[in-house]
Amino acid sequence: MKPKTASALSLPLLALYLTIFMVRSSWAGLDTIQLAQTHSDNEFFTVALGDGHAFWSHYSKGIYAWNTANPINAGQKISDDAKVTVLSASGNRLAWIDGGNDIQLWDGKSIVEQEDDVVDTISLYGDNIAFVEKDRENFLHEDTEIFLRTRKDKIQISDNDYDDKQPSLFGETVAWVGAHDGDNFDLFYWDGKNEYKLTDSDGDDLEPSLDKGAIAWTEYDGDDFEILYWNGGANIHITDDNVDDRSPVLRDGKIIWVKRDGSCSDIYMWDGSQTIRLTDRCYDNINSVDFNGHAILWSASQGSEKGVYYAKLPENARQFTGWWYNPEEPGTGIASEVMGNKIFLTWFVYDSAGRSTWYSAGGEMSGRDSFTGSLYKWTGWPWGNAYSPPVPEIVGTIIVVLNEIPFKSITFTATIGNKVVTKTVRPFMPDFVPGPEDPRHLTGWWYDPSYDGMGFFLDARGGYMVLVWYNYREDGSARWWTSDGYFPNGASTYSDILDAWQGGQCPVCPYKAPTIIPGKGGPLTITFTDAYHATATDRNITLHLQRFNF
Repeated sequence: MKPKTASALSLPLLALYLTIFMVRSSWAGLDTIQLAQTHSDNEFFTVALGDGHAFWSHYSKGIYAWNTANPINAGQKISDDAKVTVLSASGNRLAWIDGGNDIQLWDGKSIVEQEDDVVDTISLYGDNIAFVEKDRENFLHEDTEIFLRTRKDKIQISDNDYDDKQPSLFGETVAWVGAHDGDNFDLFYWDGKNEYKLTDSDGDDLEPSLDKGAIAWTEYDGDDFEILYWNGGANIHITDDNVDDRSPVLRDGKIIWVKRDGSCSDIYMWDGSQTIRLTDRCYDNINSVDFNGHAILWSASQGSEKGVYYAKLPENARQFTGWWYNPEEPGTGIASEVMGNKIFLTWFVYDSAGRSTWYSAGGEMSGRDSFTGSLYKWTGWPWGNAYSPPVPEIVGTIIVVLNEIPFKSITFTATIGNKVVTKTVRPFMPDFVPGPEDPRHLTGWWYDPSYDGMGFFLDARGGYMVLVWYNYREDGSARWWTSDGYFPNGASTYSDILDAWQGGQCPVCPYKAPTIIPGKGGPLTITFTDAYHATATDRNITLHLQRFNF
């Protein structure tokens, strides 16, 4: 994992909902499941999607949950609360605002009230909830403010004399909109310490969606609503058309939203490089939509029918995330993750003395299936010593091609000095332990921001975990340790002993079989708190890992 300062990359359940429809169809390439249906004019659905559960509120009947990992089960009722129109999911937990304007939280077993007398919308992330309350300090003028409830504290995020609403939460950071100018809403962001005003437009900025420090929202441009995106730089227009684009949800660098063109509503996605139409049904209306990075959940009406629908996204990007190797050259290969239109990979090999070492490369791809960039070598701090930023050195270039035909593979050509090597590698895990990826999509890069410049690549699928920890040895040279072991889908803890490797080939040398040194790296335990956060304990040091958003 490269430092950000360098340029290369920086249920008990109450009842069974017996009227569920498990109808599958394929629209616009999506394998879609219809989860619920009604034809009543007085009923509708609101939805929320977690990592492993889809939730919806049936306006007159209550709230339901469906385990996405066990699709043969029907949805199950978790609450009798009716007339619920505000839901927010995180992991397998759900929060909602009940008929008494109180926030209720279902943790998979029980329901507990979290806050009372709230207004507007809420946002759940792990154990934290962002919400809106009326500020009654001035009885002549009541405005609304943004609050954050953590396990320990209730924190007032905004404190002003105008209305704030629509919070979106990631960790303990919050985005929201406030009527700063009195006549329209602008976008604000609190990074845990400071508040930033991100827009000052003539039209309303609404419906923010915050994920890993980036924000998507919709803005009225005088004629219609458009989708915008901010990731620390200039605000980027994702849409610029003559129809309304609303309800954006940002996850893992991708944005989904609802486009209403005349009387037709459908769902679209921006994957970091291009816009894709996900549905092609021309719904009369899409009432609500949610997205967790790899699946979408929405409620829509068409004629007299109103329903809840679930679909997994095409896995074009994720199919090139994982371990890659040549079966004729075990002990070396690459680890890659594709995120939107970007790729980050390491090439794990050996130095001239036969010691394990690694090189990295990454950035924006030049097309859907290719990347060209610099190849970096790293020198860092000895693991266990005080942290100091690693130093990158460009040692060559690399060209990467993602092949779907005639079979899934990656071909890369590396130039180091005056030597060139080309290799084609195929997916490792299907050969090693076949099976589906963990439904939380843990596979990819993880790191601790306090130790930027080193990290883990995890591949969890088929009830197994294979990982490599990239760090530095006593002389500052780059090295890697491996581990593999039983890890059932949905498990929270993985423990094993780290193995070392030696005696293998240098990057541009003929292949030489390496030797494994069992247990050389010592014990390691990783505990996952959700799909994006974990702790890794190595002896007496604990790392606070999160997904690496490159």
